[in-house]
Amino acid sequence: MDFQRNDAMLMEILQDRKTITGFLDSIFGFLRRNTDFYHTKRDESDKIGFPKGVRDQILYGAMQRYDPDCLLQALTAQGGANDGETAPPAAEEVVLESEDVSQDEDMSPIESVTPQKGKEQSKFSTSDYRNGDVFETHCWSQTLKDVEVQVLLPKDHQAAKKLDISIQAQHIKVSSKPNPETVILEGNLSQRIKHNEAVWTIDQNRLIISCDKAKELWWERLFDGDPEIDAKKIECERYIDDLPVETQATIEKLRVQQLAADNQQNQVQPSNPEQAKTLDRLKAAWDAEGSPFKGQPFDPSVVRMS
Repeated sequence: MDFQRNDAMLMEILQDRKTITGFLDSIFGFLRRNTDFYHTKRDESDKIGFPKGVRDQILYGAMQRYDPDCLLQALTAQGGANDGETAPPAAEEVVLESEDVSQDEDMSPIESVTPQKGKEQSKFSTSDYRNGDVFETHCWSQTLKDVEVQVLLPKDHQAAKKLDISIQAQHIKVSSKPNPETVILEGNLSQRIKHNEAVWTIDQNRLIISCDKAKELWWERLFDGDPEIDAKKIECERYIDDLPVETQATIEKLRVQQLAADNQQNQVQPSNPEQAKTLDRLKAAWDAEGSPFKGQPFDPSVVRMS
């Protein structure tokens, strides 16, 4: 596979959309508009789309193929392939007659989880709740533009087919599909999100929900009723390219002014005769053999003169 050519095309999309959420939105939007990816086969005579459940298997298998902690990735490395082309198929596309659940399968309901604080013995790392907060079974992080929620999943609910996930403009609910009365996470969001662009994935034992904010602002809490985070601890740095055009122009103007002031400072001649002599000696020594400054523009500001 000519992955370099693919990377170049995909990089253009990523640079245009700027976030992983936006990038994935472009990819799945393309699949929706141009393929039968979202079409579910009604019966065996249906010639397009996939049988129920197969689409999720394909997606999850494709993610696992490049996961360094996944068996598929390990098999690819052991086989000597360097592009994943010889890795086992992400999912076998077969016709599913039905999706009946075995009567012997343990379907005992799990207990609804009440969020509790748990930073001291949290299963999340600090990067998982950067600019956000952490609870016993979930955490959330944010930038000025987007928010991410991570939810610990019960052992018997770590597959997409076991979950019922509802993401609305100001409400998130994750519950058990086999046992709808069992709620894993639910709450009214403190601010609105662009729910149509939300993306969720399952990574090992976690459900990760990524979504763009409806407005660029810092959230004080994820759900209504949550404790307010300490706004003073928010790390609010942004790339200059992400700032409004007017702000970028102001920053550039200040940068030019600072450079001009520095140059002017470097060119000022000292009024004290002794300092003038010292400055002349510094200029002579600046480019002398063995000087650490040789070849660099003369800058007396790096040397303190008394």
